[in-house]
Amino acid sequence: MALLKIVRPKMNRILALGVLAGSLIPSIAAQDSVTIKSDPSDLSRPVSTFLNQIRQHDKIAVTYEDPRYSKRDDMQGPNTTFTYSVQGLQAQDGVEVTIARMLREYAASGGLTFSVVRDGTRLDVVPNEVLDATGKRIRQGSILDTVISVPAGQRDGVQLLQAICDQIKKQAGYEIDFGPSAPVNALLRYSTTEGIDNLTAHAALARLLDRVSAPGNFVWDLYYDPADGGYGLNLHVNAASRRNPLNDVNL
Repeated sequence: MALLKIVRPKMNRILALGVLAGSLIPSIAAQDSVTIKSDPSDLSRPVSTFLNQIRQHDKIAVTYEDPRYSKRDDMQGPNTTFTYSVQGLQAQDGVEVTIARMLREYAASGGLTFSVVRDGTRLDVVPNEVLDATGKRIRQGSILDTVISVPAGQRDGVQLLQAICDQIKKQAGYEIDFGPSAPVNALLRYSTTEGIDNLTAHAALARLLDRVSAPGNFVWDLYYDPADGGYGLNLHVNAASRRNPLNDVNL
């Protein structure tokens, strides 16, 4: 059985493009089946680890957002595996159904609960809950549900992305940084005078990324660091050399 081992360093809020975790193991029983597993040497953010592997193997446009962990130890999740059908991804709603099943199995193994939400050409995996300081599970939604406005004015894409992050901090109180993984060249080539009028931060971010490149071509991981109480926005090219089952077009 062939084994592809993918190793990553410990995750900070800002990560370099293409750094993944875990193992990707084609199943002997059925060539259509793929089994992915968490890395027992680093069990931080297992859901993100799984999604990174699915992105790499099947070029799926799916984003991920951390809960706001109370402490770094809360990032650790159960050591689990997940098996899915590549053919099943091509069925109607197959990607959404597969990821939803993965999240249910992860929660059943003792992990925190997440939801998967369809948004046009992307799926978004967002937190449902987090552990409070006493270890009790409490409800928590997406920071990108924050409603923001940005006045009209001449900006390139980097400036508009910064304005979105600044408005999230103003409205919700959490800083969001973006770093070397941001598609700087594509953002700098984009120019607009439009503002943002009472949109969720998620809608504003998705609209910006879909204007600087083909819809769904960029995805993100939004990582929270309890040490400094801020987020790191990591943007990635979806490497979509295959058909995107979410919109049935070539990216």
